[in-house]
Amino acid sequence: MTLSANADAFGLDARYTPVIQLWALRALMRTNAVSALVGEHRFQDAAVARLLGWPDPAPLGYTEVWALNELKDKLTALELQAPELPADAVLARNIAGLAARINLSDLERDLLHLCAVQRHHDQFTAVLEMVGQLTRGSLCRLLAECLARPVQSVQAALAPRGSLCRAALLSVDDNDRYNFPMKIDVLHGLAEGLAQEHKDLLDLFARVVVASPPPRLGLGSFPHMAEDIAILRGLLDGAMRTHNEGVNVLVHGRPGTGKTEFVRALVAACGIRLLEIPCEEPGGGPCDGGKRFRSYRFAQSLLGRVGGDVLLFDEVEDVFCPVSGDSGHDGNASGLKGWVNLALERNPAPTFWVTNHIGSIDPAHLRRFDVVLHMEVPPASVRRAVVDRHAADLLLPEPWRARAARHAEMPPAVVERATKVGLLVCSAAPDLVPHQVVGRVMNHTLAALGCARLPEEDDVLPGVDYRLELLNADCDLGRLREGLRRVGEGRVCLYGPPGTGKTEFGRHVARSLDRPLLVRRASDLLSPYVGVAERNIARMFDEAHRQGAVLLVDEADSLLRERHLAQRSWEVTQVNEMLTQMESFRGVFIASTNLIETLDGAAMRRFDVCVRLGYLGPHQAREMFASLAAALGVVPDELSCAALERFAVLTPGDFASVARGARLDAPESAQALVARLQQACEAKRDGSRHPIGFTA
Repeated sequence: MTLSANADAFGLDARYTPVIQLWALRALMRTNAVSALVGEHRFQDAAVARLLGWPDPAPLGYTEVWALNELKDKLTALELQAPELPADAVLARNIAGLAARINLSDLERDLLHLCAVQRHHDQFTAVLEMVGQLTRGSLCRLLAECLARPVQSVQAALAPRGSLCRAALLSVDDNDRYNFPMKIDVLHGLAEGLAQEHKDLLDLFARVVVASPPPRLGLGSFPHMAEDIAILRGLLDGAMRTHNEGVNVLVHGRPGTGKTEFVRALVAACGIRLLEIPCEEPGGGPCDGGKRFRSYRFAQSLLGRVGGDVLLFDEVEDVFCPVSGDSGHDGNASGLKGWVNLALERNPAPTFWVTNHIGSIDPAHLRRFDVVLHMEVPPASVRRAVVDRHAADLLLPEPWRARAARHAEMPPAVVERATKVGLLVCSAAPDLVPHQVVGRVMNHTLAALGCARLPEEDDVLPGVDYRLELLNADCDLGRLREGLRRVGEGRVCLYGPPGTGKTEFGRHVARSLDRPLLVRRASDLLSPYVGVAERNIARMFDEAHRQGAVLLVDEADSLLRERHLAQRSWEVTQVNEMLTQMESFRGVFIASTNLIETLDGAAMRRFDVCVRLGYLGPHQAREMFASLAAALGVVPDELSCAALERFAVLTPGDFASVARGARLDAPESAQALVARLQQACEAKRDGSRHPIGFTA
């Protein structure tokens, strides 16, 4: 009987044809599926008939009885012939190599072989679909008939904790009854890869696991993480020496902070090969979380018996996030939670998991990570090094670079991409100003990330210099500054009316100590969601510690208000968190407030120094007035200077406000300048309590 269809037509070696025929006839004749093929006048599926050796159209004299007898005879002949899988075919060689690598039994190897063949052969698939919808039990019986193996052995081979399913090579969907191709799934891309020639197993499974690109940065680019680097290097070294299972590190943080590049640099510095789970298909399309997690499980089985490699699973949000909607296709669906817990406890290859968000990760997963590392935007010194490195080929002025580095929320990735755009744009349009191009691109990205814009030109106001002797403080601010420099830590509360120089003193201390400044306001920390403010507070102190920064908290009264006045429980927990963090912080912490009388008593006890900054005294007001008048080109007279002494609520902030206004409309005389200062005083709620005594 001449065959009109063979396996070669489907990209398989032609020697597979008799084996496929045997499997197909067993499936048809031993599961009653034959009724779906045998019709009254001809075979119901001409393509399946061709596979089994009958050409189209049907033979003369076709009857159901004749067809059944022919199929039985064909099956008997093939059983006697006992065709074997071609051991030297590409598919068979690849499966044999994989089976040896992960220690599959003969039955497990044959089950994988049959499923791989089915994915390549439409006619064999059609035969298996004729069996109808399957439960796990009927699936195992079908496979047992096809392979002539005991049902119990097949059930054990396909058990969830068996080698095939644990490695995600095959997975059985127990959610409902499905036909064969839907009931049992082959690891994504595996069937296609097994049918092709490859130079090694890593090349064979390129859809599943790939070699990580070499790092573009060294660990020297992460000096702010020196302590964490030491811990992680020790962890990797110990894991490699002892072959410990369940070594997992979660790296999280906002986009663009260099998480993936950090992992690559760390593993490269340890002299270990890093492999990654791909985020996209070879054609460029995205790969969903379920497929990627199955790829991870397989990669662990593939690498575990050999050892010496580390895995990187990037963008894990789609694996750990909970199921959304009714589709079951999003996130941690189809029982992935249990698989994830098991994987985090038994994975033989150490794994780095990278994500932008941990809010959706179940605590049951979080507690199984050995290290949970939070990567923030690097400190100012590192940000400056990043700006200088990426801007080396652009003529970016020094003041602009300094402003970009001072941006507390500037991720390194934003700098890299903006400067790349700047190089391309300015090479094509030399008339454009490079720092304006780069700055505009940065601002667009920062806005999309919900961050503040790049600082504009430094706001240097004429005649308004920050001098400690011009502040009306109840202590020697110079000695306080030197004490902070000498000791290296301290908790200072600055209080007094608005505009008296409290916040600017914090900036002055940071400059004097040559430390970065971390400024936070109540609006940066408070949240309508329970528990978020406490996490923000803890993160703020941790960031200041890691950066070695002077921490300046403005509007501190909103965070340290008397607890007995609280109306809600979360108001108390926020104050408690602030008090706890203040007590354990070993750095320079400065809190400023206009309402010290509302601060909690426990907070007051935690400050080393409380300094009141009041309204300017007469001598201080005269000096500031003379300096501003000279800068604006007006000549002060005795009448205007005398009037200043009667401004009881004058502050340095008033002079700064008038100086800003003078840039738009310069005063023509000293009297006009005094009039503007008078207006600034009268605008205050308590300004009317004090005699002004001068009108312009």
